[in-house]
Amino acid sequence: MTPANPRTLPIIYTPLHQPHAPRIELSYNIVVDHPEVPERVEVMAKALRQAGYTDSFVEPRAYPLEFAATVHDESLIEFLEQTTLRLAGSDGDSVLETPYTISPDTPLTANTLEQAWLASCVVLTGADMLRSGVPCVYALERPPGHHAGRYKYGGYCYINHAAVAAHTLKSQGRVAVLDIDFHHGNGTQEIFYETDEVLYVSLHGHPAWAYPRFSGWPEETGAGAGADFNLNLPLPMFTDNQSYLEAFSQALGKIAWYSPDYLILSSGFDTRAGDPVGAFSLTDECYQAIGEQLAALAVPILAVQEGGYDLEGLGKAVVALVDGLAQS
Repeated sequence: MTPANPRTLPIIYTPLHQPHAPRIELSYNIVVDHPEVPERVEVMAKALRQAGYTDSFVEPRAYPLEFAATVHDESLIEFLEQTTLRLAGSDGDSVLETPYTISPDTPLTANTLEQAWLASCVVLTGADMLRSGVPCVYALERPPGHHAGRYKYGGYCYINHAAVAAHTLKSQGRVAVLDIDFHHGNGTQEIFYETDEVLYVSLHGHPAWAYPRFSGWPEETGAGAGADFNLNLPLPMFTDNQSYLEAFSQALGKIAWYSPDYLILSSGFDTRAGDPVGAFSLTDECYQAIGEQLAALAVPILAVQEGGYDLEGLGKAVVALVDGLAQS
């Protein structure tokens, strides 16, 4: 039953993400079922509707693929185009390892590029809504994007949606990207590492043991014009609500220092207790607190869906975060 007073925070969503259904990945050279499944977004969409956000759902607009080249090298886009074209008509997963991937967990299929760009269109729609004066938008899309860098894809990510949106918004003012996914957003960091036009702040599992293992160290603070515009807050295994929110306050302090005109939230729920891919122990109360503290910043916020793979917990987590954000 839909509650009597539906909420109004816009949620950009399309069911057309569902054909992207990778079946397998290589994990430590073992073939395993792929956790980045269509049910992830469907579970969250259902939970948000049941929580009263039914009238908030908005269809994405279409944008040209050329927007991807604003943050990715053209050679990567060309490779994805040519490979997916070559695979047209084939059945099932195809290439797991290529010269352009950081890890063999991100299979290319005939519809990969089309589906990844559809996710970027969801996010770009949200960015345009922020520009038009909407205070907060949730982009509910997949596949995720924050591991995709300028030259490489991986970590279930092909195009970096948050980075594409940040690039479009930075012409209108200063942009901060706050990444709360369990894994460090190596791609987003790389893309903006040498600019002061986008601040990148990330809380994540420590790279000594957490994917992607090669980035996310605290000494990575930016370079050139971007020196001091990159903040990594790596955290230990089994981090709980209290410890996480203490680190989160440091992230908010950095964002306040930067005083952005727009905030992009790379939102991952693989930090939730019981997630099969993460190793933190956050509860839904933590996500609501995160949302409320971000809403209190009084900065336009675009939340971009990243990870989260526990199908039983995803719905509760996203409702908690969106309820907090809806205070803006």
